[in-house]
Amino acid sequence: MSIKQQLGIAILLVLALLGTGIGAGAYVLFDRFQTRLTEQAVQLGIERLLTAIRNGASGPYLDQTRLDPAWNRPLSGQYFLIRFADQQWRSRSLWDTDLLLPADPANRAVGKIDGPGSQQLLVMTQGFDRFGQHFDITVANDYSPLVREFHRVLQHFIVLWVIALLIALLLLNSWMRRALRPLDKTRHQLAAIQAGEEQLLDEQVPEELLPLIRQINQLLTQTRQSLLRSRNALGNLGHALKTPLAVLSSLIERDVIRSRPELHQPLRSQLDQINERVQRELNLAQNAAGTGAFEPFIAARELPALIDALEKAHRRHLAVDHHYHGDLILPFDRADLLEVFGNLLDNAWKWAASKVALVIVETPTHWQLSVEDDGPGIANLADREQALQRGYRLDESVAGQGLGLAIVADTVTAYGGEMHLEQADLGGLAVRVELPKALLPTGD
Repeated sequence: MSIKQQLGIAILLVLALLGTGIGAGAYVLFDRFQTRLTEQAVQLGIERLLTAIRNGASGPYLDQTRLDPAWNRPLSGQYFLIRFADQQWRSRSLWDTDLLLPADPANRAVGKIDGPGSQQLLVMTQGFDRFGQHFDITVANDYSPLVREFHRVLQHFIVLWVIALLIALLLLNSWMRRALRPLDKTRHQLAAIQAGEEQLLDEQVPEELLPLIRQINQLLTQTRQSLLRSRNALGNLGHALKTPLAVLSSLIERDVIRSRPELHQPLRSQLDQINERVQRELNLAQNAAGTGAFEPFIAARELPALIDALEKAHRRHLAVDHHYHGDLILPFDRADLLEVFGNLLDNAWKWAASKVALVIVETPTHWQLSVEDDGPGIANLADREQALQRGYRLDESVAGQGLGLAIVADTVTAYGGEMHLEQADLGGLAVRVELPKALLPTGD
């Protein structure tokens, strides 16, 4: 999961929990508010009823002129019940409904009961002594309209909160895209370094990324310097060994040595192995796979010159059918790919009758290189495997040391790629190479 997705999910959860908390808190506060508001209205109703009780010639009575009109409107949501001695006075609003009250309600007891017509009633009972009588006055008010109004407001709040949440997520996504833009820039710069187009990363980045960028730049610089030192040291070593090896090669070819096959053959074999080993290590050390310290391979510039050089070296012209984009740039070391194409085309030139095909194809994950010829090819699978071994030659009459395909295989392996020998559509040998776009240097 990407950083952007993780941040998005985390902030979504935080905002959702915040909205839920606000909603729950608002519900608790509203419940307390509507309870207190209704309780005040009930208390006021009790006080009005108390002032409406009068004492007449025949005893206490209720002055109707002092009553709230709502108490006379059936099922109005405002009710009262006055009990004294063996009598009770009911509000007309109760109609034929009875309030389900405790048998002996406590003084100033406040409770919630179900009323007629699914009403929700807040009930308060209070006792008074007046005119020599004890009166229990109960008033009940319906608070369900307040609840419905709160639910309506809560629904609007939820809708507005969801809209605000979506807007916040869109703004957050835009902000994260902008905040993470330096990482995208760094990723493209790393790709440019991998392709040999850049040397170091740009240090114009946010403070949080600057230490990492500087460490990467330091690592790239150290790797480049180490590679240059290794190449220089091995170049010097190669030049230092060149003369002694040449002297030894000339000495073992003297008649006095050649006249003794039991001595000449082992010496020649050992010397060839030394030459081969030195050349192999030089090639691997100079390989730039995965270091980012190389000049890229420009196909339109390098391949025509290479084909021209091969025609001059072999003194024969072949029809070369090449398929690749004119502006193709391969993000691998120029020297490495010159060695790969040079050996593959040289091998094709030795065996081809008249045609050679060169194809370079880009896939989402690999670069596919193919060199084919119309020569005799290698029909036997075992011979194809042996052809990749150093010094193996299928035909001793053809000039060469049998190192070309083996050197190509070493270079391809160093880049984490694969190499296969197949039957070509032209009839001869097809050498197919796959180099991954994400470099995977394996070394030796």
